Amino acid sequence: MKKEIIISCYIFIGLLSFGQKKNVNAAWRALTDYQSTLNDKPNINYLLKAKEFIDQAIQNPETKDDAKTLTYYSQIYFELYKYYQQYPDNSVQPHSYLNSAIETFKLLKEKHPKVAATTEIQNHGISLLNTSNQEAVKLFNEKKYADACIFFEQHSILQNKLFNTIDSSGLFNAFVSAYKAHLSDKIEELGQSLMQHQLDNIKVYQLLHAYYQKDNPEKAYDIIQKGRKKFPNDVNLLNLETDYYIQTKQYPKAIVNLEEMVKNDSTSAIHALTLGNLYDNIANQKMANKEYTDSTDYYFQKAISHYLRSYRYKNQLDAENLFTLAYNIGAYYTNYGLFYFNRKMKEFKITDLSQKQKAVEDKRKEYTLMGLPYLKEAESIKPNDKSVITALYKVYALIGDTKNAEEYKNKMLVK
Repeated sequence: MKKEIIISCYIFIGLLSFGQKKNVNAAWRALTDYQSTLNDKPNINYLLKAKEFIDQAIQNPETKDDAKTLTYYSQIYFELYKYYQQYPDNSVQPHSYLNSAIETFKLLKEKHPKVAATTEIQNHGISLLNTSNQEAVKLFNEKKYADACIFFEQHSILQNKLFNTIDSSGLFNAFVSAYKAHLSDKIEELGQSLMQHQLDNIKVYQLLHAYYQKDNPEKAYDIIQKGRKKFPNDVNLLNLETDYYIQTKQYPKAIVNLEEMVKNDSTSAIHALTLGNLYDNIANQKMANKEYTDSTDYYFQKAISHYLRSYRYKNQLDAENLFTLAYNIGAYYTNYGLFYFNRKMKEFKITDLSQKQKAVEDKRKEYTLMGLPYLKEAESIKPNDKSVITALYKVYALIGDTKNAEEYKNKMLVK
C-alpha cells in the first residue's frame, strides 16, 4: 500500500512537469501563429495567448530556466514591444516589454551559452541590441532620462555579451541620462565604471563634479583631482579646481592655477580679473591685520597689474564682470591710498609728523583720485548699486569734495 502511494506521487509530479512543458510548446505554437499573420494584419490575440502560456512556464520552477522557455519568452515579449510600437495603446508601455525581452535574453546567454550562440538566437540578440539603442535615443529626446538610462545601459551590456566588447558610447550616454534624471546611485555606478574601463573623458569629471558640488564639495574636489591627474592640460578642469580653492579660501593654490592660465592666455580678461581679485583680497587681509610691510605692498602691486591687464581687454567681459572690474579698481586705489598713508605714518617719528604728514595725506588723496573714474564707470553700469554709491561718497569725502559727498550721502539714504 505504501509503495502504491509513492508511485502515485511520482506520476502526479510527472504530470505537473508535462503540463508545464505543454505551456512552453503552446506558447511556441501561438507565437508561430502570430508570426504567420504579420504579412497581413498582425493578430494580437495569438500573441496575447502566447504571452499567457509563456508567463505560466517562466513562473514554474520546473521550466523557468529551460532554454526554450527563456528563448520564447524573450521572443514573445520582443514581438509585444514591436506590436505596441506600431499600434499604440495608452494602457501599455511598450518599452517595458523590450526591457523584459532583453533581461531574459541576458539570462539565456548566462545559463545556456551554446543555445544562445546559435545563429537564430544570436540574430535575435542583435535585433535587441539595435532596438535598445533606438529606444534609448527616443526616450532621451523625449526627456525621459531615467528610462533612457536603462536602455543605454542595456545596449552596452548586450554588446558586451554578444561581441565581448565594451560599448563606451552606450555607457557614457547612460551616465549622462542618469545625471539628467538625478539618479544618484547610477551616476556613481556608471561614473566609476567609465573610469574603471578607462573610458572616462573630461565631461565625466565635469558632470560628477557638478552633481556632488552642492551636497558633497569634498567629494566633488576629489573627482576633479582625478580628472586633473588624467587630463592635466584641460582648462575646464583647471577652472573647476581653482573655483574650489577660491570657495575654500585657499588663495595661494588658486593663484598658482590662475598664474598658469594667464601665462597660457595673457589676453584673458576674466582670468586676469580673478587673479587680481585674489591678490587684492590677500593684500586687504594683511592690511586689516596691520601688516604695513613690503609683503603687503607686493600683493597690492600684483593686484593692480592684473586688474589693469584685464581692463585692457574689458571688451571680453559681460556687464556684470565689467562692473566688478571697474568697481574693484576704484576700490583698490582707495585701499592702497590708506595702506600707503598708514605705512608712512608708522615709519615716521613723532617729531617728523608736523613736517611730513601733509605730504603723505596729499599722496593718499592722489591715489584715491586715481580710482574715481573707475568708480564712475561702475556707477554707469549699475546706477543704483549701494556699494558703488557708498564708495563714491567715501572718495568725495576723502578728497574734500563736500558738494558731491553730500549728494552721494543722500543717495545712500534712499531705500
